[in-house]
Amino acid sequence: MNEYLNIFIDEDYPHFLDKYLNTKTMDRIKYVTQFCGCDYTKLYSTKFLYTRFNHSLVVAHMVWHFTHNKSETIAALLHDAGTPCFAHCIDYVFDDYINQESSERKISDVIKNDEELLSYLKEDGIAIEDLENLSKYPILENKSPKLCADRLDGVFHTCYIWLHTHKLQEIKEVYDGMTVLINEDNNPEIGFIDQKIANKFVEMVFIYAKELQGNTDKYIMKYVSEIVKLSFERNLITLDDLYTMKESDLCSCFKENFPSWSIFENANTLTNTDNLPENNFHISFTTKKRNTIPLVKTKDSVARINTVSEYANKIYQEYERFIAPKYAYVKELKKLN
Repeated sequence: MNEYLNIFIDEDYPHFLDKYLNTKTMDRIKYVTQFCGCDYTKLYSTKFLYTRFNHSLVVAHMVWHFTHNKSETIAALLHDAGTPCFAHCIDYVFDDYINQESSERKISDVIKNDEELLSYLKEDGIAIEDLENLSKYPILENKSPKLCADRLDGVFHTCYIWLHTHKLQEIKEVYDGMTVLINEDNNPEIGFIDQKIANKFVEMVFIYAKELQGNTDKYIMKYVSEIVKLSFERNLITLDDLYTMKESDLCSCFKENFPSWSIFENANTLTNTDNLPENNFHISFTTKKRNTIPLVKTKDSVARINTVSEYANKIYQEYERFIAPKYAYVKELKKLN
């Protein structure tokens, strides 16, 4: 983890972040994994455990690197404070497959009992309202397909930690080729200094976006969401538990009460098919597209990479054509009841 984090740490380290790292709010997300349940099955093999805390720390250092804005950097550190255990799996509990926004709680609700954190925010002159409207911080957060620090780490950690498609040096090379540009809305946005590096990033985006549209990730998230839903129905856990308990403790509860959880943990093969699996737990749905089309410097101006690079445009067209097989299932995992 440290080797990955060190790519994004500047020499002028933002020491004002340190006091926040062990607050109750930040400590909680040390036990919320980044990959939405994918760490709990052999269908994937992540390089190491990467949590919402790790992600938040990386994003904060990215924001500091590109802005040197104290408020935006602290907002970046706290941007996932409202994430529940299993993250976007909980959106699936509420049938929110497309927007994936129903599970996150407002920062004010999450930190209202964290007196230590509130005192630090007051000390740094940051109002809670500034943390709830992240649209005011475009380097941290903006709408797809624009690029921001949150989305940038999503692409990087997918390719390095989750899918093992890229090495650290490749991540660093792409990151070092980035700068802040002014986009078509006259707002600052992270972009690239040249097409060569931008095209390398587009290759990574394709891997990232395609995987999140693929059936393996969707299957895992749907299965975890169904187990959570059944746990609600049987009064094993409450919605509030997802914001207070550790994922590992919830997994122990699932293993004790659902025989299928052990099958899920040991599953290593997903079967894709266009024929309806009659007796197996299976998936068949469309989920949120997470595409990213970055800006790049040209000789005379700034443009989206797909408008100036034929190579990049072909990759984006291929992504738009991608359709996962209609159904997916694990042979050993039967319908839940």
